[in-house]
Amino acid sequence: MIDTVLTWFALYGVQTLFVALFAGQTGIIPVPTTIILLTVGTMLVDKTVAPINVFLSCLSGAILGDQFGYAIGRAGGPAFAAYLADSRWGKMFKRAEMYSLKWGAIGVFFSRWLVSPVGPYLNYLVGMTGLPWLRFTIMSACGEAVWIAGFLAIGYGFSASITSIDSLVANVSFFIGGLVATLFFWSRVKRSLAKSKAGKRL
Repeated sequence: MIDTVLTWFALYGVQTLFVALFAGQTGIIPVPTTIILLTVGTMLVDKTVAPINVFLSCLSGAILGDQFGYAIGRAGGPAFAAYLADSRWGKMFKRAEMYSLKWGAIGVFFSRWLVSPVGPYLNYLVGMTGLPWLRFTIMSACGEAVWIAGFLAIGYGFSASITSIDSLVANVSFFIGGLVATLFFWSRVKRSLAKSKAGKRL
């Protein structure tokens, strides 16, 4: 998949990235979008294409993919939710549902880059639950911009020192996983301290 996208990128330019990001954000086609961004980031060192053109093509494709999911969710409603729950995407849809219940609207922003696997399925879910379109669009666009700019920059910055894109992906995934674990641990510590203080007052 990645080799195909990169070949098309070399032949047809940034339009290929637009299509790849759109397809990936719909969740219908399993496109390794994060790895594509990292790989394209390493290619920006050659300066054969303007980074701003790459960024805008990726961003517009990702936002349009988000809008597609939101619109389908809004139009389909409960019937579409039942279809997703029973389909091969059911497990990921359940994860998106639990994530949405916990984080609400701000979760759309974080799902674009911090927990990106649930992002495409969250689009359908928030469309079904009636999250206002403008709020969704703002959160989606800001999150996608962070995700795309961040991973293109990481690929660009590490292009001279990595031996393979797989090692970079592993390191980035480890960092993000560590960050999430740290935030989770810190929230539990704060909750425990709050309960301890409340108990002392009683």
